Formats: sequence, structure tokens, C-alpha cells
Amino acid sequence: MTATPPSAELLGANTAEPRISYFTFFLRGLEDGADPQAAAGTAPKRWTVLAGPGGALFRCATTDFHPHVRLESWSGEPPAPPGSWDTLDTVEFELFRHGKVQLNEWDGYPSGEPVELGGPGVYRLRAASLGREAARERHAAGEMFFHGTEEWLIQLWPR
Repeated sequence: MTATPPSAELLGANTAEPRISYFTFFLRGLEDGADPQAAAGTAPKRWTVLAGPGGALFRCATTDFHPHVRLESWSGEPPAPPGSWDTLDTVEFELFRHGKVQLNEWDGYPSGEPVELGGPGVYRLRAASLGREAARERHAAGEMFFHGTEEWLIQLWPR
């Protein structure tokens, strides 16, 4: 008889609405000294999530607005998010000094509270987004700096 692995537990969560510039926001380890934005220099033509040194980059459907982002820390791989998503990507990244991460706007300003992951190491990240076409339509109609419409769920757990 084989033992069933324990279910993953949600350890912490918060929400933020980062200001989007250049279509992008990012997640970075606090005080890591690494810059996940460096991954943009070698990015493929089309991407939604990129792992970079000390974190990850996220590409929104448009720019100059505030998406709704939920950031979750899990003890193990969480269940896949229910529902229909526009994008669903999983990447790995490494934290070098600490186990806390925080969402940041393109210019480096923090967005939301930090989330504790548990220490240096390799982590997996699953990012799901929806409302992308509606956000593009609002921007094309001349709206700027609106809140919501595009939503993200970002789940983090140790590898």
C-alpha cells in the first residue's frame, strides 16, 4: 500500500493592483540583489510569464492600467485554479538570500505586501490570467489607468 502525499496547504495570500508600464510587472525576492527584468532581453517574441534571476516577469495584454493580482504561497503544488483562463503558465525561479517575494511595478516600486516562501531555494510559479481582451478593448477606447478588468492568480510553492 502506498502512502498518499499530503495535500498542499495555502500558507499566505495577498492582493495588489500594480500600475502597468511597458505591459509588464514583476515578482522579485526581497534583498536578493537579482533582477528578474534581465530576462526581458532574451525573451521570445510572444510570452506571458518569464522566469528571471530572483523572480519572474508578467506580461499584461495592455499598458497604463492596474490589473487585479492575487499572490499565493503554498506548502506544495496547489490544485490547478478552477475555471477558464486566458493564459496558464508554470515556470521555476531561484531565490538566493531570503525567502520573501514581492510584486513590483516596472519602475521597481513595490505593489502589495511581501509574501513569505520559506527561505532561499528553487520555487515553482503558476500564473493564470483572464480578462485580457476586455482590458485591450478598454485601452483601445482611450481609457487609461483603470482598475481591474484583467485579473491574475499567481501561485508559488517549493520545488
